[in-house]
Amino acid sequence: RVPQERMDEEVKRHIDLHVKYFPRTLLCISDDVSGPSNRTGNYPLLYYARAKGVTLRDDSILVQPPPNSWYHADQAARYWPTLPVILEHEHYGSSVDRKAWDPALLLKSVEDYRASYLSIHWWPQELLEKNREAVDRINLRLGYRLQLRDITLPKSAKVGEWFDVSWTWANAGVAPCYRGGFPALTLKDDKGGLVAVLVEDGLDVKGLPVGAPGAAAPSTKASRFRAGLVAPTTRAGEADVFVSVGRRDGTPEIALPMAGDDGARRYRVGRMALR
Repeated sequence: RVPQERMDEEVKRHIDLHVKYFPRTLLCISDDVSGPSNRTGNYPLLYYARAKGVTLRDDSILVQPPPNSWYHADQAARYWPTLPVILEHEHYGSSVDRKAWDPALLLKSVEDYRASYLSIHWWPQELLEKNREAVDRINLRLGYRLQLRDITLPKSAKVGEWFDVSWTWANAGVAPCYRGGFPALTLKDDKGGLVAVLVEDGLDVKGLPVGAPGAAAPSTKASRFRAGLVAPTTRAGEADVFVSVGRRDGTPEIALPMAGDDGARRYRVGRMALR
């Protein structure tokens, strides 16, 4: 039998090798590395991996009936503020046979771990059909969910002069938007051409706080923009206004739970006149 100390050193060596040769890849490690049912509070290999920037994946939950549905949600707090946590549940059919499956517990696991990813084990269509309500609720909470709660736009603005915008954002998910992003307004003419792309780089959505369901604290930002200060020449006329979240240069990157998508992750929120 290999001594535990020797096993631990080998695991650390593997962690070091992965960190060295995959420097731009998000790495994760199974919670089982410190013992599948270990509840002692002593997880040296998990601590070692976390210190190296390796995140947590719980393999698997809902294997055993309550109260042993999962063991290491307490460790998620070490990860989720800066790294996405990953969950995987037991094979659905096997979990049902053991009377370990409970859709409410699956949702609770996402909340307790503040999970960004949830891997499923079973035929996807069957699992979805038999757990539709839970899946729908999980989809509203898993990872981040950026919401534009309110926006106030002027009815008109003079070309080249400042105008004010107030918008309120919230993250209704369980976890931060780790990649971050910046809100932008895009003005389009009646032919769909881009008139102006205006970015609020003073608000990174990565910093939006998360909370319990329905309790995410909104963040209101007062912004000042102007269209047509420099080339190309901006003509007076009506413009459709779109909102997006993405890079500092205004390139949309993040899908939002909004109607009015132009096909490029910009969402129409109104219309204003350029004088």
